[in-house]
Amino acid sequence: MLYISLCLCLCLSLFSLSHSFLLPGIRKIDETHPCANFKYIKDKPVRDLAGEEFLRMHGAEKEGLIQMSLSMDKHGSKDTYLEEIKTFFYRDEFSQLVQSWNEQRMIILNYTLNNLLYPVLAEQLKRKMLEESTLHVLKKCKVKLRNCTQMAPYAVENMDESGNNGVRILGFCIRDAGEDKPGYGILINGAGAVEETITLSYFKYSSKGNTELAKKKEADMEKLREFLLEHKPHVVGLGCEGRALQYQREIQDVITSLEQQHQIDPITIELVDPTVSRIYKESNRAQVEFPNYTPEQRMAVSIARRLRDPLVEFTQLMNFSNDVLSIPWHSLQRFINEERLLRWLTQEFVTLVNNVGVDLNFAVEHYHYQNMVQFVCGLGPRKAAALLKLLKQHTEHLESRALLVQEFKLGSRVFLNCAGFIKVQHSREDSLSDNFQLLDSTRIHPETYIWAEKMAIDALEYDEDDEDDNNVKQRALEEIMDDPEKLLDLDLDAFNTELKRQEYPDKRITLYDIRDELTNRFADKRSPYHGLTDEEKFYLLSNESAEGFKEGSIVQCVVVGIARRKPKGDEPDIQPKRNEATGMWQCPLCLRDEFPELSEIWNHFDTSGSCPGQAVGVRVRLNNGISGFIATKNLSDQKVTNPEERVKIGKQIDAKVLRVNFEKVSVDLTCKTSDLNNTDEKNRDLYYDTEAADQEKKAKEAKKNKKEKSTDCDSALIPLL
Repeated sequence: MLYISLCLCLCLSLFSLSHSFLLPGIRKIDETHPCANFKYIKDKPVRDLAGEEFLRMHGAEKEGLIQMSLSMDKHGSKDTYLEEIKTFFYRDEFSQLVQSWNEQRMIILNYTLNNLLYPVLAEQLKRKMLEESTLHVLKKCKVKLRNCTQMAPYAVENMDESGNNGVRILGFCIRDAGEDKPGYGILINGAGAVEETITLSYFKYSSKGNTELAKKKEADMEKLREFLLEHKPHVVGLGCEGRALQYQREIQDVITSLEQQHQIDPITIELVDPTVSRIYKESNRAQVEFPNYTPEQRMAVSIARRLRDPLVEFTQLMNFSNDVLSIPWHSLQRFINEERLLRWLTQEFVTLVNNVGVDLNFAVEHYHYQNMVQFVCGLGPRKAAALLKLLKQHTEHLESRALLVQEFKLGSRVFLNCAGFIKVQHSREDSLSDNFQLLDSTRIHPETYIWAEKMAIDALEYDEDDEDDNNVKQRALEEIMDDPEKLLDLDLDAFNTELKRQEYPDKRITLYDIRDELTNRFADKRSPYHGLTDEEKFYLLSNESAEGFKEGSIVQCVVVGIARRKPKGDEPDIQPKRNEATGMWQCPLCLRDEFPELSEIWNHFDTSGSCPGQAVGVRVRLNNGISGFIATKNLSDQKVTNPEERVKIGKQIDAKVLRVNFEKVSVDLTCKTSDLNNTDEKNRDLYYDTEAADQEKKAKEAKKNKKEKSTDCDSALIPLL
């Protein structure tokens, strides 16, 4: 093993990587392909490979696009490793016999290195680099899961009820007009239970140009207005997809009119990532919970619950079908073993769920929350399912953690592992029970209850004789939780010193954690809720990724109109021109040349307002639905005065992204030939093989010219035939 490790270290120092492209790779890997930035690699030291780079190369090789080769020596270099080490085997003598033996030694050494040692080292090195890049991607998947779920539930300021129990959330699923399906709204309460539904069959349609549709849409708008006025949700959740921005504006208009006419409390509209909801609506779990709902209704429920608690909604996909693997965690996850990715995601769910805690009583009452229980430390899917089944059969309400061992036969080891992460919310009746323990509603572990009780009694300066009275302990805990500032007077370091004297290990951190928990029981340590950023909205609406759609990307788009700048009254130095051949005057802004008299131009410009203005560019629609703009100066390398002479509405063109405007959900483009042919060198690999790239470019041009010549010859032969 030591020899292998040393050899791998040697490999990292000396081996270099090169690519040779297979025929499918030459055809498929263009400037928009993920592998474009390392399309041609030559003699790249493997020590310079970073992050997920090797896994991407390995994936391209697996798909038959490229062929990787690891070599100890650079191509065409005379300073080979063989030349470097041959002095150790070479005898510097001049006799013919010695020279003959030297030749034999070099033959053997060359064979040993190239046929025995190098292939083994290259294979070991590939496995090592593949493992490292795979680990990098797995860590990124965990980080993405953490970022998606480490956000507290949507909260409303100045609510009478504590927490999110009173938050009413209306989730909408509205398909685009092309899909013959109505829009659905589902209202849930703070517990995530469905309260009301609304169906809007014509809300998604445009009311322009169709009187009948306009009436039906207005009826839907009035229906929505009455629903909002009656139920007064605190927030409306809308899936961030398709025409969500338009729907958001229309719903906001309804809310604004209600606020003005009926003085209702403000209702906010939040765009929600619909990725989880799309998967959930088709899952077996959703069909069990809502057997009579359509997939769109189930999706609306999921959107609303995503606002209520993202972590709970993500756990819905951790089921026997492993629906969680359907989420696009990373662009390279298809090259990772599914079982391994699932293990990593499960480990992260365990961390996330235990940081928040699980309410068993709430899980018994609410089906959608039950998947959380399996991630409690010490349980797992099998024990969690058995525990929930026993709780449903034998009790309506769990009064204390101790009953898990006493009545539900939870093993002592399992209990010690899970107890601190299970919270038991108490009712007034629970306080009268013999099993009542106020600390069960905290993160404090049962093993340290005695220290928490001691801290409460000392902070309140109770008599030491009362420390054995359980009623006194519970009263002290209740009083100290109502007024936790008294805990600040305790000297916890002195308490820790006393515990050490009693042969306990250092418990200083534990004591401070107990004080924090008594101050704020099971406080949600996740970051406060925040809406989607403009960048997140852009990529969700376009169904693109930051990796695949960015400045420099080549896109296809369709011309939808000419952008014009309206004339202003103070337009300086407008000079109409006269066509000497026709005698007609031309407007210098819209370039119309059909005015026989100069006065008609001034009337066209000043009075009638019929001048559409000067053309400043072209409006286009990308294939992903995003709108784009091509300025006149970026239409061609040659000067363009009138864009309509260059492009026609409905024409499909290739363009390059100059700038992405996340706020306006649009892009600025160029379709200059020079810009399209100019590859973005800043994204190229440092070891990019320019020579090979030029050869491919020349081969493509030669093939194109040959095809054009063949076409010209065929055209010339047609009259002869």
